[in-house]
Amino acid sequence: MLVGLSPAQESMWLDQLLHPESVNGGIFSVLVRGPVTAGQLRAACLAVCAQSPQLRGLVVPGEGGGPARIAVHPAERVLRFETVAVPAPPGAELTVARQWHRTHRLRPWRLTEQPPIAFALLDHGGQRRTLVVAVHHIAFDGRSKFVFARRFLQALGELRSPAGLREREPVALPEHPSIDAEAAAVVEHWLAADLPHLPGLVLPRRESPLPAGGRVVEPTPRFELPAETCARLAALTGAAGVSFFTGLVAGVAARLHEYGNTRFVLGIPADTSEPGTREQIGLQVNVVPCLLDIPAGASFTDLLAVSGRALALVQRYRRVPFGWVLRQLRQRHGVDVTRGAFDGVGVSYPRVVRELGEVPGLACEWDFFAPNSTQSFDLTLQLRREGGAAYGRLDHSTLALDGAAAGRFTAGYARLLAALTAEPGRPVAELFEAGPEVVVPAGVAGVAVRDEVLGVLGYGLRVGGEEVLVGGVAGRRYRVVTAEGRGLPQGVPGLLAFAGDGRVGRRRAWIDSAGRVRLLGTAGQLRDWMGRRLDLAEAEAALAGLPGVRSAAVGLTGEAGALRATVTLETAGTDLRAWRRAVRGVWPSGWPQVAEVRLVTGPAGGHRP
Repeated sequence: MLVGLSPAQESMWLDQLLHPESVNGGIFSVLVRGPVTAGQLRAACLAVCAQSPQLRGLVVPGEGGGPARIAVHPAERVLRFETVAVPAPPGAELTVARQWHRTHRLRPWRLTEQPPIAFALLDHGGQRRTLVVAVHHIAFDGRSKFVFARRFLQALGELRSPAGLREREPVALPEHPSIDAEAAAVVEHWLAADLPHLPGLVLPRRESPLPAGGRVVEPTPRFELPAETCARLAALTGAAGVSFFTGLVAGVAARLHEYGNTRFVLGIPADTSEPGTREQIGLQVNVVPCLLDIPAGASFTDLLAVSGRALALVQRYRRVPFGWVLRQLRQRHGVDVTRGAFDGVGVSYPRVVRELGEVPGLACEWDFFAPNSTQSFDLTLQLRREGGAAYGRLDHSTLALDGAAAGRFTAGYARLLAALTAEPGRPVAELFEAGPEVVVPAGVAGVAVRDEVLGVLGYGLRVGGEEVLVGGVAGRRYRVVTAEGRGLPQGVPGLLAFAGDGRVGRRRAWIDSAGRVRLLGTAGQLRDWMGRRLDLAEAEAALAGLPGVRSAAVGLTGEAGALRATVTLETAGTDLRAWRRAVRGVWPSGWPQVAEVRLVTGPAGGHRP
């Protein structure tokens, strides 16, 4: 049987073709304690796949430019199930299962050869087994985990009963109604949003070296939102006529505003299921971009209203894959938006389901909160609500944030949300954490120093024996502020200013966790476009720091924001391909890619292009 892809599945399949190294999936697990055989567990998995056509389909690429389709096969033919002995001490089984999958089974999916689900049964000994379920998102969303769990436990219970497993008809695949009218409205919405001038997202600077091996997704430890914060938030959102999730999003907006952001996009996964398809396993979720504009002097009450209006648009346009919108903007309107505008921050808030059923004689413990193998955003805030409390974690690209900065992000989110719900009518900026200060030691002046990023700066003041404040005065207190003079959190770039003095310094800077001042380029060397942010002076310094470089110059090639870098080397004969690899190694995450590297080589005094 051949079936068509839904709009969201088609978008995901095209993305897979563009990025074949992407995993684009995740895992969840169940620890089963008690007398059960591997054969019974396998049979229960087979039964769920037999009932769910989405889980036993292989993608068939379109011929002659036609659309791709899914070929649905018998479950037994395509089932992927393995049993592996993996020792684990009691109480650590689910953690060991996460680590085992990441180390031994994390790899890209071949959707034309492999179904979008795979099972691994880890035998820990002593009647303890963990079933690890790996899934590709083309056929599985967050809601599907709970549908799978209920059907799996139901099938396992029947297999262990005298009556045996009941035969069930496969669930019908959902219909995919046309979205043309909605897509046209979404295109008009984003055309009016002035995308070319969308500013780059301001986030803390890395304090550790970039990791080897490229982009990796790491989770922070789980953090808790106290019950009293949640109770106040529930009362505020109820009074405002918005959802609890709207309140959590308003808190995210406030936290990003604390870093100096006033206009930005959040990616929101929206449930596209209908009442008749809600209990079906499949891809019935769509990530919808949500544009937030924070007015000056906004209170938390104001942010609830702003977030409510933005999320209402998410709900209205939830069925339109944004990849379609970007293609329309580029092909019909000449607006070529880079991914930088839409891959910064995502906020996930799936339902938490507890009534899954049970199997007599067995104890089953589920782990639904395992990190995804890959993600679409540099930062994804995973939020859950259970009863009167809520909790979460931050899944972050290691190229965007290191672990320390990610931990400060979540701690600041919990702290700020508590303050906002306690004083919802007060201007949000008044509740921000005071920016850190640096005291210049007395008796220090006129020291020639070399900064690790910008090279020799000339004469200034040494702080902490390492860094420099140009034109500083001994005994003065300094801080990093916004252009309006408001202090910024530690690790966030801003302008260098005197504490208590509204005048801003010429150089941009940030203060790291050790209280050291790190200097960047001047405010005039900062470029924002379509969600990307670039410090031209820092970019030139990154290239100039490579071995054998005499000088480097970086500039923009046009409104699209492409970059042109001219690098002067000491000697001729440099391999251009090797140079491009070297450039990628020093180019920080979030910067636009270099459109051209022009090498000028030759002996001293005789450079040639």
